[in-house]
Amino acid sequence: MKKTCKKALALFLALALTMGLTLAVSAETEVEDAVEVPPFAEIYFFKTGDYDILYRVIPAQGKQIGRIFFIHGFVSSTYCWEDLAPLFSEAGYMCAMLDLPGFGFSTRESADVTPKDREAICAELMELLAPGERWIVAGHSMGGGVAVNVATMFPDKVSSLLLYAPGGVGGAVAGGTIMEALIEPLGNFLDALASVVLKSDFLPRLLFAMATADIAYARTYDISRVSNHLKRPGTMKSALYMLFRSKPVDFEAASKLDIPILLVWAEKEYVLTSGMANDMKAGLPQAVTMTIDAGHMFPEPRAQEVFEMSREFLSGINS
Repeated sequence: MKKTCKKALALFLALALTMGLTLAVSAETEVEDAVEVPPFAEIYFFKTGDYDILYRVIPAQGKQIGRIFFIHGFVSSTYCWEDLAPLFSEAGYMCAMLDLPGFGFSTRESADVTPKDREAICAELMELLAPGERWIVAGHSMGGGVAVNVATMFPDKVSSLLLYAPGGVGGAVAGGTIMEALIEPLGNFLDALASVVLKSDFLPRLLFAMATADIAYARTYDISRVSNHLKRPGTMKSALYMLFRSKPVDFEAASKLDIPILLVWAEKEYVLTSGMANDMKAGLPQAVTMTIDAGHMFPEPRAQEVFEMSREFLSGINS
């Protein structure tokens, strides 16, 4: 049995490597299409360990009444806050957001990068931008799980949580779901495959339509907001390293958080599994829960509604 498993593993590795190399040859010309310059008017980078992390800051308009730190989800970037963050800025909140390692225009995870917890990177940037101050932390999807961990690991940095369809993604090594030996060959294969798939907008737009549950919105959406940063070399391999290295959500610690927490769930949820959502709900029994008639990616197409729900929640805890 052991010999059979070893042969199967060796065959898979050889197949993945061969397919990856084959696709890489056909995709060589596509490397030029990778967008290396972030398409934003004002961006900043800060270096922490082996990482260069992109972040953006939108100052509060008028009198500042608070500050919000935004954390995006899996295969996303600061782009996902493009519609929501300005609404908070207009309401008097300083808004800061970052591209997590491996996504957007931040350093890709690799064998040459010494890992650093995403939560520690977020806390470091929060301290850099507002020394000694606490933040409202907003997280979407995977970023919601990171936000919960930031609150449990760095309680002096977080005053409240805004969690939009949050899910815990990470800690695959603990569950044995990804073997480290597979990351390099499988990552090479997925990167080559992505470079071919991303030649066309069809699949990214189709997936975005499923994630938003809004075909009309997806049809006119600038899909480059999703696909451009995914074209950067090493993105898919980086995602595998992230899944292997990152911390799972500490639900036991989360259940003991004594801060205001808002949970907003999508009624048309086609991305998170029921298990992921149920784990988060059970792990945060103290949270205020709301739902929105939209898909998983609701912070973009339903930004105004999400803002109003969040502002109502924040007004209630400050009154």
